[in-house]
Amino acid sequence: MFKDKTRFKELIAKYGHAVPRYTSYPTAPEWKQEFLQQDYELALAKSNQSGKDYSLYLHIPFCESQCYYCGCNVVISPEHGIETKYIDQLKQELDYYASKVDMKRKVAQMAWGGGTPTYLSPEQIIDLMDFIKARFGLYTKASMAELAAAGVDYNEHEYAIEIDPRVTTRDHLQALYESGFNRLSMGIQDFNRQTQETINRLQSFEQVAALVATAREIGFTSINFDLIYGLPHQTIASFQDTVMKVKQIDPERIALFNYAHIPSIFPFQQKYIDESTMPDQETKLEIFMSAVEELCDFGYDFIGIDHFAKANDGLSLAQKSRTLSRNFQGYTTHAGLDLIACGLSAISDVQGVYKQNPKKLNDYYENYLQAEKFMVSSADDKARREIIKELMANNFAVIDLNLYLDEFTALRPFIEEGLLNWSYLDLTEPHKVRLEITEMGRFFARNIASCFDAYISKEGAHRTFSKAL
Repeated sequence: MFKDKTRFKELIAKYGHAVPRYTSYPTAPEWKQEFLQQDYELALAKSNQSGKDYSLYLHIPFCESQCYYCGCNVVISPEHGIETKYIDQLKQELDYYASKVDMKRKVAQMAWGGGTPTYLSPEQIIDLMDFIKARFGLYTKASMAELAAAGVDYNEHEYAIEIDPRVTTRDHLQALYESGFNRLSMGIQDFNRQTQETINRLQSFEQVAALVATAREIGFTSINFDLIYGLPHQTIASFQDTVMKVKQIDPERIALFNYAHIPSIFPFQQKYIDESTMPDQETKLEIFMSAVEELCDFGYDFIGIDHFAKANDGLSLAQKSRTLSRNFQGYTTHAGLDLIACGLSAISDVQGVYKQNPKKLNDYYENYLQAEKFMVSSADDKARREIIKELMANNFAVIDLNLYLDEFTALRPFIEEGLLNWSYLDLTEPHKVRLEITEMGRFFARNIASCFDAYISKEGAHRTFSKAL
């Protein structure tokens, strides 16, 4: 993967600056419009007219303890019971959407994130899923059998949930499987004991391996691990040991995130991390390169940025057929679906209209229909969003030089560095250009895509993003 590590480090020094992850465009800091409920409901009506499947996201913010690296919107409560009121409010919001969305349409993608969704008891999970099933069109084994019998070519639905190995029991896994979830995502971060103690997240290799074995036994066939590099006390050798243990468990997907230490934004938790214990930039890059090589040599495909998947996994297959997409959950095989999101700080994306729910729990309880942020995308926003998505997910895009000549000029350094190739789409139309990100360029996809970001270069634009690597 890295034939010339010295050159890669030079490229990182040149291009590895802070840029958005582009799970949306425009990015959330640019959503500054006044919230108008009629505009949002008009978008929901247009979504119904499309007749397409859609995505559903639920945010469960509760955790029993605070992980010090975390940048998520969480509510810490070792004592359970606090979630009861939240579930009731979540059901009210779900009822609102049920009144707006055509029941004939299907939820092709559902995700529960957090926080820790398995903070809920198995009984609460089953109850909430039953509530959803009664109000929304979900895929079931029976409906899948009907499609197969009718000869319908169908892109497998994905119902995913984030779980914490420290609080997830066999009863949880059984409840999830019986409720219809078919993908699990686990925050592992690192198996090094000293690192775990420093970030306040103790979970042994044996504990995680046993939980995965139980999940496999119950019937789960798709599991994702989240890893983080750049955490305290990590060394090249210690993280190699973590990767070795991950390979032993053999999850289908892996996300290898770059730790973003921004105590100015996350003061409550990140103040506990001593920066002097974190690996320097040189070591951090070596950790990343070593992990990438280990995972690719083991048989994982590098999907992009920091994601890996088995060659027969849906992500890999979608990228090979150039149908991969991105949304707020990252890479997805379900392109072009509107996203309805419920819960604290949850973000909906419907027909190019973005709405983020209130970030504070009391505000959410007071009025879940209000918006923390809101934006109606323009035609230009939507066109740029498509280009950025194609570059980020499928490593190519077709652009019109009559519209994006300045952007093409901005891409010149990446072309000269061998990170991006270009060619005419058709010599009879010399204004149409095809862009193709090279193998090395895939590590800089965020930087390349940012050339099409019309907001990022504006005076006063938000620039507090994580580094590309």
